[in-house]
Amino acid sequence: MPGCRLPGQCPPVPVTSVSSEDAVKTIGIVGGLAWPSTVIYYRTINELVARRLGGLHCARLVLTQTDFEQVERYQREGRWDLVGDLLAAQASNLKAAGADFFLLACNTVHTASERIEKLAGLPFLHIVDPTARQIQEAGFTTVGLLGSRYTMTGTYFAGRLRERYGLNVLVAEGEHQDNVHNALYAELAHGTVLPATRAQFQAAITDLVARGAEVIVLACTEFGMVVQAQDSPVPVIDTTIAHAQAAVEMALAGEPVQSGI
Repeated sequence: MPGCRLPGQCPPVPVTSVSSEDAVKTIGIVGGLAWPSTVIYYRTINELVARRLGGLHCARLVLTQTDFEQVERYQREGRWDLVGDLLAAQASNLKAAGADFFLLACNTVHTASERIEKLAGLPFLHIVDPTARQIQEAGFTTVGLLGSRYTMTGTYFAGRLRERYGLNVLVAEGEHQDNVHNALYAELAHGTVLPATRAQFQAAITDLVARGAEVIVLACTEFGMVVQAQDSPVPVIDTTIAHAQAAVEMALAGEPVQSGI
């Protein structure tokens, strides 16, 4: 359900039955963007697979990462072509290691997702699509978006929600945008959260709801470290959890994987 924050709070993964262990697909993760959210992906995916298959089952998974300092330098410079080249190379490593499809464990780098997908040669699970499906299934039409400044001012997320799913999108503005963006790089990417930061996020959420947001989307894979359901007067959808759920669904579906899902 929208707003589920932790694997134990989420409903069962809706997948078709797996007739053979050989039918389970290998998930590829490009992580380290930054590393704290990769830990969440790893734990969530494995816990969901264990709940679905029982026993000592865990995900078939390969993980690769590069240095986030280099990625963020390219982002600051606006060199999304270089971000794309760097992460496409990591996706190629996943393919060589046996991944059947891959995901990017970060919202912001989806700015370069078209280039990455083109160069990778491996089916790709875009983070926006499972998030959008949760929004639509819950009947919401107006979204309040919190993410990095790259995400809040760019088009890869808000534009995809508007153009493909017909949703209205509001983003944090002014000091609220500054606060959430700065917290990402000064704290969350290092695995830390200060008490004052939680209050800043709550203020940003309150402002979005006052402007008409029916649901808050955490469009940064680290934001689940600071925002809990009780911090918002409206439901919260964490893209990290939605993305991980979709990866498990794809891995256990027993059907050929298609790119651009």
